[in-house]
Amino acid sequence: MNELLWGVFPYVALTLFFTVPIIRMVFRPYGITTRASSMFNRGYLGVASLLLHWGIFLIFAGHIAGLIGGILGWGGWIAFFFWAGGIGGFMALAGSILALIRRFVVPEVRALSQVDDYIVHFFLITIIGIALYQSVVDQIWGVAFAGAPWFASLFRFQPQPELMASAGLLTQIHVFAGFALAAYFPFTKLVHVWAYPINYAVRPYQSMRTSDNKFQRKWEFGLRSDKSFMTYAVVFFIVAGLAVAFLLNEPERDGFDVALATTPGVAAVQPDDALGGYALYVAQCARCHGIDGDGNGEGKNSPTFGTLPRDLTAGIYRFVSTDNGIASNRDLRHVLVNGLVTSGMPGFENLSEAQILSLVDVLDTFWVNRPQAGAALDPGLRPEVTSTVIALGRQTYADNCSFCHGNTGRGDGEAGIGMEDFPGHELLPANLAAGQVKAGVDPVQLYLRIAAGIPNGDAPLMPSFSYLSPEEIWALVGFLEAEVLPKGTLAER
Repeated sequence: MNELLWGVFPYVALTLFFTVPIIRMVFRPYGITTRASSMFNRGYLGVASLLLHWGIFLIFAGHIAGLIGGILGWGGWIAFFFWAGGIGGFMALAGSILALIRRFVVPEVRALSQVDDYIVHFFLITIIGIALYQSVVDQIWGVAFAGAPWFASLFRFQPQPELMASAGLLTQIHVFAGFALAAYFPFTKLVHVWAYPINYAVRPYQSMRTSDNKFQRKWEFGLRSDKSFMTYAVVFFIVAGLAVAFLLNEPERDGFDVALATTPGVAAVQPDDALGGYALYVAQCARCHGIDGDGNGEGKNSPTFGTLPRDLTAGIYRFVSTDNGIASNRDLRHVLVNGLVTSGMPGFENLSEAQILSLVDVLDTFWVNRPQAGAALDPGLRPEVTSTVIALGRQTYADNCSFCHGNTGRGDGEAGIGMEDFPGHELLPANLAAGQVKAGVDPVQLYLRIAAGIPNGDAPLMPSFSYLSPEEIWALVGFLEAEVLPKGTLAER
């Protein structure tokens, strides 16, 4: 399904978008029309039209800048995308809503309206509304998804649907609706855009507002004609765009090519993998973990995160499966694929194995003076869970775990009060009763968390209980499954 939605459908939509208008122009040239209703309720229409058209222009310009900036890693261009897209989005949304209301409340316009008039506004309101919601929520209080690499893969004719498959549901709806509108576009009155005269901005202008200017044929730089308004408006938006793009938010790295050339050992894009290594890291990870992996990405201040993004240069990885507490490549891969529950770290199970391994290579380059990972812990075969085993686990929990996780596993033990994962950032013990186990609640992962603990530099968040026998650890896992973890939360991975 991902291949169909994000690898095939965009090409179908774009093919319709570009070819059908040409066919219509050849065989039905007089059908390229807006079916204008401007003679009715002109004042209302004027406001809606200006907001809608200028809003769409800003959205288009912003998306072009965002696409280029996202591909090349130019932070200023990405900043312009959010500003232009945000301002233009509010303008276009307001214009579309006003235009839609006009179609309902003006009898003459309602009589002239066709089904596609309403469908077009439905598309616009849906697409723009989702985008604005994400811009406000994700950019101010959360983390946005970088879609430029996926678009770039389409333009290279090397589509990578897994990049969009890893996006959030709202992002997927936004992108799908956008391409659906592109596919529907040539069958609606929007096709009139293709008939826009190239010389419109410089053609001789007729001002019919006064008898003195009725047949004026020269540029006008006052504010008494639409032409002068358009002139000043275009100049303003160009200057403002350049200012935002080049003066604000200077990029820390000027593009992937430069980054790859100046970062020793960073995994480059593989010939058989259109996007991998550092470029993939920038697309998927840098917003939280930072361009240089130091944890200072823009998303670090999100209140939706249960913990702060990891400083990858320090190499303090908590969810390990080795006997010395040093993360192995297998541990890094597990977190990348499965994510960490309640932390804000998503799983990238839709990426290819080659892409996951390229990200592991990037993490390795960030980890300066990486120590040798110890031997992998072996959980062995799990014994049968019996009432005797559960009773042993219950006693083991009371003797070793209740001090932090509480008697009922709700994370309210006295020893866990004041625990910090970062200086000044309190982190409570996991609420096991709610299933809040970051690395997953499948039996093997529970075993490894107990045996390996959760290291955090010199002050582990959870000590290693390797002194327990495998039988005791498995009994503890059985007890958690039977009496603490909520039913239905176990997920084998």
